Amino acid sequence: MQWLRWEVRPWHTAAGEVGGIVIFSEDITERKRAEEEMLVLSALVQSADDAIISKDLNGVVQSWNIGAEKIFGYKAQEAIGRNISFLVPPGHIDEVPDILRRIAQGEHIDHFETARMRKDGTNVPVALTFSAIKDTSGKIIGASKIAHDITERKLAEKKLKEANEHLEAANKDLESFSYSVSHDLRAPLRHMSGFVQLLQKRIVDYPDEKTHSYAATIARAAKKMGMLIDDLLAFSRLGRAEITMRKVRLNALIGGVVREIQDEVKGRDIEWKIDELPNVFGDQSLLRLVLVNLISNAVKFTSTRPRAEIEIGHKEDRDEFIFFIKDNGIGFDMEYVDKLFGVFQRLHTEEEFEGTGIGLANVRRIVTRHGGKTWAEGSLGAGATFYFTLPKTREA
Repeated sequence: MQWLRWEVRPWHTAAGEVGGIVIFSEDITERKRAEEEMLVLSALVQSADDAIISKDLNGVVQSWNIGAEKIFGYKAQEAIGRNISFLVPPGHIDEVPDILRRIAQGEHIDHFETARMRKDGTNVPVALTFSAIKDTSGKIIGASKIAHDITERKLAEKKLKEANEHLEAANKDLESFSYSVSHDLRAPLRHMSGFVQLLQKRIVDYPDEKTHSYAATIARAAKKMGMLIDDLLAFSRLGRAEITMRKVRLNALIGGVVREIQDEVKGRDIEWKIDELPNVFGDQSLLRLVLVNLISNAVKFTSTRPRAEIEIGHKEDRDEFIFFIKDNGIGFDMEYVDKLFGVFQRLHTEEEFEGTGIGLANVRRIVTRHGGKTWAEGSLGAGATFYFTLPKTREA
């Protein structure tokens, strides 16, 4: 569309009579477009939630939008013409001349966090952004300011800080509790174990089988309690232990774990199938604990098979690696799958398979701290497959 300005003037003869008309035409399309753009810009400024304010190089307010009215409580007519220092609370007054000096030098100031004062005298935390205002010749004549109310963010930061302080205090309490558990519970256990051993030595030739059975039961119970304390303390420490992330070669790690386990189960017929696995990024000692638990479980729950088959492999998703340990052991009923990764949760009696019921809980906690997931699939009498994921990273 083209905009034209027409001006019609009469033309007079020498006798003073109207002899005709003179028509002037001017193309004002660019001016109209500029006016329309100014209207759009003005509407955007007025509809913004942030305070948008302009001032000259002396700090005198030239414009004041509705966002500024909402944040600071002053109407435009109350603010325009006043020096911007009326918004500055005590302790921040030196900021104004410094900001104006930097703007006059052509500097752009982005996300300057400070406080400003509302009409009711209360302070509001704000993030300020400043840009220079220039005239048609490029000379800096003032500054535009956008003030974003960051009250909610500051409150969230305060709550997060308080939560972290509470968490730190809770961790210290837990450390103290762990020490107490380790010291106060281990002491009587040591006494119990020591006296049972002495008792067993003294009754070696005692003919009553029940007495020997009772002593053996006490010894086993003391040993189990010691294992439970060790595993429970290890579980509590896993949630607080620092993670040292590095490149981990899983095949090398698995090779070491398998060799150790094979030394403990000499005489068993175990067929191992271990795929070529990708390198991952994680804490090597913690990931080793994951593998020890899962591989040990596969070995333990295939002990009733004449020939155990254990497969360790992986699949790839877009953002993660999916690892699995599959066995042909006794399996489990999927009805109870949710119990597997809980603390002290067991699907079999200790007489059938020894253990404390904390190993898989440790696996889940470690994998979760690495940003992964854990789950299991199985069938009673037909083996089980345990899965865990680890994120793909460039570092690996």
